[in-house]
Amino acid sequence: MDYALFRESEREGWSERASIYQNATARATLQTIPTLLAHAQLFPGARVLDAGCGPGYVAACASLLGAEVKGIDFSQGMIDAAKARFPHLEFALADVEEVPEPDQCFDMVLSNIVLFHVTDPARAIREAHRLLKPGGRFVFSQWLGPDLSECYQLLFEVLGRHADMTRADPAPNAYVLSDKDQVKEMMQSAGLGSVRSETVENILHAPGQSFFDFFMRFGVRVPLILQRQDADVQVAIRTEIDELALKYFNEGKYQIPMPSIVFSGTAT
Repeated sequence: MDYALFRESEREGWSERASIYQNATARATLQTIPTLLAHAQLFPGARVLDAGCGPGYVAACASLLGAEVKGIDFSQGMIDAAKARFPHLEFALADVEEVPEPDQCFDMVLSNIVLFHVTDPARAIREAHRLLKPGGRFVFSQWLGPDLSECYQLLFEVLGRHADMTRADPAPNAYVLSDKDQVKEMMQSAGLGSVRSETVENILHAPGQSFFDFFMRFGVRVPLILQRQDADVQVAIRTEIDELALKYFNEGKYQIPMPSIVFSGTAT
Protein backbone atom coordinates (compact mmCIF):
# COMPACT_ATOMS: atom_id res chain seq x y z
CA MET A 1 0.00 0.00 0.00
CA ASP A 2 1.28 3.46 -0.93
CA TYR A 3 0.98 5.90 1.98
CA ALA A 4 2.82 8.77 0.29
CA LEU A 5 -0.15 11.17 0.34
CA PHE A 6 -0.82 10.44 4.01
CA ARG A 7 2.85 11.02 4.80
CA GLU A 8 2.93 14.41 3.10
CA SER A 9 -0.33 15.44 4.76
CA GLU A 10 1.12 14.51 8.14
CA ARG A 11 4.29 16.48 7.43
CA GLU A 12 2.34 19.57 6.37
CA GLY A 13 -0.15 19.22 9.21
CA TRP A 14 2.49 19.10 11.93
CA SER A 15 4.41 21.99 10.42
CA GLU A 16 1.23 24.03 10.56
CA ARG A 17 0.63 23.05 14.19
CA ALA A 18 4.18 23.66 15.43
CA SER A 19 3.39 27.14 16.75
CA ILE A 20 0.34 25.96 18.73
CA TYR A 21 1.65 22.57 19.90
CA GLN A 22 2.30 23.83 23.44
CA ASN A 23 -1.34 24.81 23.97
CA ALA A 24 -2.86 21.87 22.12
CA THR A 25 -1.11 18.51 21.62
CA ALA A 26 1.33 19.03 24.49
CA ARG A 27 -1.58 19.06 26.94
CA ALA A 28 -1.57 15.26 26.65
CA THR A 29 1.79 14.18 25.21
CA LEU A 30 3.94 15.80 27.91
CA GLN A 31 2.31 13.60 30.54
CA THR A 32 4.00 10.55 29.01
CA ILE A 33 7.56 11.91 29.16
CA PRO A 34 8.37 11.00 32.81
CA THR A 35 7.57 7.32 32.16
CA LEU A 36 9.44 7.40 28.84
CA LEU A 37 12.54 8.73 30.62
CA ALA A 38 12.21 6.24 33.47
CA HIS A 39 12.36 3.41 30.93
CA ALA A 40 15.35 5.01 29.19
CA GLN A 41 17.58 4.69 32.28
CA LEU A 42 19.59 7.78 31.33
CA PHE A 43 23.07 8.39 32.69
CA PRO A 44 25.37 11.45 32.54
CA GLY A 45 26.96 11.79 29.12
CA ALA A 46 24.63 9.29 27.42
CA ARG A 47 24.23 9.97 23.70
CA VAL A 48 20.49 10.27 23.06
CA LEU A 49 18.48 10.66 19.87
CA ASP A 50 15.04 12.22 20.23
CA ALA A 51 13.51 10.64 17.13
CA GLY A 52 10.49 12.65 16.02
CA CYS A 53 11.32 15.43 18.45
CA GLY A 54 8.49 17.84 17.64
CA PRO A 55 9.18 21.09 19.53
CA GLY A 56 11.96 19.38 21.49
CA TYR A 57 10.48 18.59 24.91
CA VAL A 58 11.97 15.09 25.29
CA ALA A 59 15.37 16.34 24.12
CA ALA A 60 15.26 19.18 26.64
CA CYS A 61 14.31 16.87 29.51
CA ALA A 62 17.04 14.38 28.62
CA SER A 63 19.56 17.22 28.44
CA LEU A 64 18.58 18.41 31.91
CA LEU A 65 19.33 14.89 33.14
CA GLY A 66 22.87 15.08 31.77
CA ALA A 67 22.53 13.46 28.34
CA GLU A 68 24.14 14.63 25.10
CA VAL A 69 21.10 15.02 22.89
CA LYS A 70 20.20 15.40 19.24
CA GLY A 71 16.63 15.81 18.01
CA ILE A 72 15.29 15.01 14.55
CA ASP A 73 11.89 15.49 12.95
CA PHE A 74 10.51 15.28 9.41
CA SER A 75 8.59 18.54 9.86
CA GLN A 76 10.53 21.75 9.22
CA GLY A 77 8.01 23.68 11.30
CA MET A 78 8.72 21.48 14.31
CA ILE A 79 12.49 21.77 13.88
CA ASP A 80 12.19 25.56 13.71
CA ALA A 81 10.04 25.54 16.88
CA ALA A 82 12.52 23.29 18.72
CA LYS A 83 15.48 25.49 17.78
CA ALA A 84 13.64 28.59 18.90
CA ARG A 85 12.59 27.09 22.24
CA PHE A 86 15.85 25.25 23.03
CA PRO A 87 18.61 27.05 21.07
CA HIS A 88 21.38 25.33 23.07
CA LEU A 89 20.40 21.88 21.72
CA GLU A 90 21.01 20.28 18.32
CA PHE A 91 18.03 19.68 16.04
CA ALA A 92 17.97 18.58 12.41
CA LEU A 93 15.46 17.72 9.69
CA ALA A 94 15.40 13.93 9.22
CA ASP A 95 13.05 10.96 9.02
CA VAL A 96 12.85 8.36 11.82
CA GLU A 97 12.53 5.65 9.17
CA GLU A 98 15.89 6.59 7.61
CA VAL A 99 18.19 8.47 9.98
CA PRO A 100 21.42 9.92 8.47
CA GLU A 101 23.60 8.71 11.34
CA PRO A 102 26.16 5.85 11.53
CA ASP A 103 25.46 2.47 13.09
CA GLN A 104 25.70 2.06 16.86
CA CYS A 105 26.22 5.73 17.68
CA PHE A 106 23.57 6.31 20.39
CA ASP A 107 23.02 4.94 23.88
CA MET A 108 19.28 5.62 23.70
CA VAL A 109 16.72 6.36 20.99
CA LEU A 110 13.54 7.93 22.36
CA SER A 111 10.27 8.60 20.53
CA ASN A 112 7.29 10.16 22.30
CA ILE A 113 3.97 9.55 20.45
CA VAL A 114 5.81 9.44 17.11
CA LEU A 115 5.44 6.00 15.49
CA PHE A 116 1.68 6.67 15.51
CA HIS A 117 2.42 9.03 12.60
CA VAL A 118 4.92 7.13 10.44
CA THR A 119 4.13 5.04 7.37
CA ASP A 120 6.19 1.97 8.40
CA PRO A 121 6.53 1.58 12.20
CA ALA A 122 8.44 -1.71 11.88
CA ARG A 123 11.06 0.02 9.75
CA ALA A 124 11.36 2.82 12.30
CA ILE A 125 11.94 0.25 15.05
CA ARG A 126 14.62 -1.49 12.97
CA GLU A 127 16.27 1.86 12.34
CA ALA A 128 16.30 2.62 16.05
CA HIS A 129 18.03 -0.71 16.67
CA ARG A 130 20.63 0.06 13.98
CA LEU A 131 21.52 3.31 15.72
CA LEU A 132 21.93 1.79 19.18
CA LYS A 133 25.18 0.66 20.73
CA PRO A 134 25.07 -2.89 22.12
CA GLY A 135 23.04 -2.70 25.31
CA GLY A 136 21.47 0.60 24.24
CA ARG A 137 17.80 1.22 24.83
CA PHE A 138 14.93 2.10 22.49
CA VAL A 139 11.91 3.61 24.22
CA PHE A 140 8.76 4.83 22.49
CA SER A 141 5.21 5.72 23.42
CA GLN A 142 1.91 5.33 21.63
CA TRP A 143 -1.73 6.26 22.21
CA LEU A 144 -3.97 3.40 23.26
CA GLY A 145 -6.81 2.71 20.86
CA PRO A 146 -10.57 3.29 21.06
CA ASP A 147 -11.05 0.04 22.98
CA LEU A 148 -9.14 1.50 25.95
CA SER A 149 -9.22 5.27 25.36
CA GLU A 150 -12.38 7.21 26.16
CA CYS A 151 -11.17 10.07 23.98
CA TYR A 152 -10.61 7.99 20.85
CA GLN A 153 -13.70 5.91 21.53
CA LEU A 154 -15.82 9.07 21.48
CA LEU A 155 -14.21 10.40 18.31
CA PHE A 156 -14.24 7.23 16.26
CA GLU A 157 -17.74 6.16 17.26
CA VAL A 158 -19.02 9.46 15.85
CA LEU A 159 -16.84 9.22 12.75
CA GLY A 160 -18.02 5.65 12.23
CA ARG A 161 -21.64 6.79 12.21
CA HIS A 162 -21.23 9.74 9.85
CA ALA A 163 -17.95 9.84 7.90
CA ASP A 164 -17.13 8.20 4.60
CA MET A 165 -13.69 6.91 5.60
CA THR A 166 -12.87 5.94 2.00
CA ARG A 167 -12.49 9.63 1.17
CA ALA A 168 -9.35 9.93 3.31
CA ASP A 169 -5.93 9.09 1.87
CA PRO A 170 -4.84 5.50 2.58
CA ALA A 171 -3.10 5.37 5.95
CA PRO A 172 -1.52 2.67 8.13
CA ASN A 173 -3.43 1.31 11.11
CA ALA A 174 -3.07 4.00 13.76
CA TYR A 175 -3.32 1.53 16.63
CA VAL A 176 -1.22 -1.44 15.54
CA LEU A 177 1.34 -0.30 18.14
CA SER A 178 -1.27 -0.35 20.89
CA ASP A 179 -1.17 -4.17 20.86
CA LYS A 180 1.41 -5.37 23.39
CA ASP A 181 1.93 -8.75 21.75
CA GLN A 182 2.40 -7.30 18.27
CA VAL A 183 4.83 -4.68 19.51
CA LYS A 184 6.86 -7.24 21.44
CA GLU A 185 7.14 -9.38 18.31
CA MET A 186 8.14 -6.35 16.18
CA MET A 187 10.78 -5.24 18.67
CA GLN A 188 12.22 -8.72 19.08
CA SER A 189 12.32 -9.19 15.30
CA ALA A 190 14.31 -5.94 15.07
CA GLY A 191 16.88 -7.28 17.55
CA LEU A 192 15.60 -5.76 20.77
CA GLY A 193 15.33 -7.83 23.93
CA SER A 194 13.98 -7.40 27.46
CA VAL A 195 10.88 -5.78 25.99
CA ARG A 196 8.45 -4.37 28.51
CA SER A 197 5.53 -1.96 28.53
CA GLU A 198 3.75 0.38 30.93
CA THR A 199 0.45 2.20 30.59
CA VAL A 200 0.27 5.91 31.41
CA GLU A 201 -3.13 7.27 32.43
CA ASN A 202 -3.00 10.56 30.51
CA ILE A 203 -5.88 13.00 30.95
CA LEU A 204 -6.41 15.44 28.10
CA HIS A 205 -7.13 18.87 29.62
CA ALA A 206 -8.81 20.76 26.78
CA PRO A 207 -9.85 24.38 27.33
CA GLY A 208 -12.70 26.16 25.60
CA GLN A 209 -16.36 25.57 24.89
CA SER A 210 -16.03 23.26 21.87
CA PHE A 211 -14.08 20.02 22.21
CA PHE A 212 -14.40 19.52 18.45
CA ASP A 213 -12.65 22.84 17.77
CA PHE A 214 -9.88 21.97 20.21
CA PHE A 215 -9.26 18.54 18.71
CA MET A 216 -9.01 19.97 15.22
CA ARG A 217 -5.91 21.78 16.55
CA PHE A 218 -4.70 18.83 18.65
CA GLY A 219 -3.85 16.31 15.94
CA VAL A 220 -3.67 15.71 12.20
CA ARG A 221 -5.29 12.33 11.45
CA VAL A 222 -8.84 13.25 12.48
CA PRO A 223 -8.82 16.63 10.64
CA LEU A 224 -7.55 14.84 7.52
CA ILE A 225 -10.65 12.64 7.64
CA LEU A 226 -13.01 15.52 8.44
CA GLN A 227 -11.88 17.85 5.68
CA ARG A 228 -12.82 15.25 3.04
CA GLN A 229 -16.45 15.01 4.20
CA ASP A 230 -19.43 16.95 2.82
CA ALA A 231 -20.36 20.12 4.68
CA ASP A 232 -23.52 18.69 6.23
CA VAL A 233 -21.60 15.64 7.47
CA GLN A 234 -18.96 17.88 9.04
CA VAL A 235 -21.69 19.79 10.89
CA ALA A 236 -23.28 16.55 12.15
CA ILE A 237 -19.92 15.24 13.37
CA ARG A 238 -19.06 18.51 15.12
CA THR A 239 -22.46 18.68 16.82
CA GLU A 240 -22.39 15.09 18.07
CA ILE A 241 -18.79 15.22 19.30
CA ASP A 242 -19.50 18.37 21.29
CA GLU A 243 -22.68 16.88 22.75
CA LEU A 244 -20.96 13.66 23.84
CA ALA A 245 -17.96 15.52 25.26
CA LEU A 246 -20.12 17.62 27.59
CA LYS A 247 -20.03 14.95 30.31
CA TYR A 248 -16.27 15.62 30.60
CA PHE A 249 -16.67 19.41 30.87
CA ASN A 250 -16.00 21.00 34.24
CA GLU A 251 -14.84 24.45 35.34
CA GLY A 252 -14.24 25.70 31.81
CA LYS A 253 -12.35 22.73 30.38
CA TYR A 254 -12.75 19.14 29.25
CA GLN A 255 -10.91 16.40 31.15
CA ILE A 256 -11.00 13.28 28.99
CA PRO A 257 -9.04 10.06 29.67
CA MET A 258 -6.56 9.51 26.81
CA PRO A 259 -4.09 6.84 28.00
CA SER A 260 -0.79 6.08 26.35
CA ILE A 261 1.58 3.12 26.56
CA VAL A 262 5.38 3.14 26.81
CA PHE A 263 7.46 0.32 25.33
CA SER A 264 11.16 -0.25 25.89
CA GLY A 265 13.74 -2.76 24.75
CA THR A 266 17.50 -3.30 24.79
CA ALA A 267 19.72 -3.76 21.74
CA THR A 268 21.25 -7.22 21.63
